[in-house]
Amino acid sequence: MTVTRIFLLLLCVFILVLVLATIFKRYQRIILWSAAIVIFTGTLLLVGLGTIDLIKDNRPNITVIAGVFFALFLSCALACGAEKLHAKNREKNKQTVQAKNSQAEGLDTLEKVVLSGRLDTPLARAVFAKAIEAGYMEEDGSHYRWRKGTKALLAYMCGRIYCGDVPEYSELDRKSFWKFGNGLFPDAELNALFEQTGIGQSRQNRRDMAVPSNAGDIDKLFSD
Repeated sequence: MTVTRIFLLLLCVFILVLVLATIFKRYQRIILWSAAIVIFTGTLLLVGLGTIDLIKDNRPNITVIAGVFFALFLSCALACGAEKLHAKNREKNKQTVQAKNSQAEGLDTLEKVVLSGRLDTPLARAVFAKAIEAGYMEEDGSHYRWRKGTKALLAYMCGRIYCGDVPEYSELDRKSFWKFGNGLFPDAELNALFEQTGIGQSRQNRRDMAVPSNAGDIDKLFSD
């Protein structure tokens, strides 16, 4: 067998392995490593058993020796290619996961309620968190949604947070009245935050009147 025939035979094997690895991408590493091991061990086994004779007429058979070295080189190339493809796929998967995580984090950031300006105070953050836990409100995208109670009760909570409003109990009437504080009520900002209208007007309509129903539950949100 001439060097050219050996080269062409091994080249055909190499191409066939690459085609199989391309078709079955999920098993690329296994296919390439399997081919590399079979070619490497098969070649050495055939040489060891004498099936491939490296000596002819008491002289080195250059054609066979070249074919053996080419086969060994081919097996090493397949093994190296398997590891390079594996490393490339791992890096690609890692980048894909990172991109998905970054996208998910970005969406979470976009959908999270963010208090800004006059609305962002330590008291507001603490009371809103307790109100969510108590079921009075919930996060809805980048806004809050008031779920439980009247708009007047929402205005009462916000008045206590931002204006220092307090319930003042009357022994004579035996009920609590809504006493306004001195702060400026952020009506427009709160309407936007809760996607409502007239929160400030609801508060103004109850000035010095009895606190709304369930105001006691709201008062508990301000206790430590």
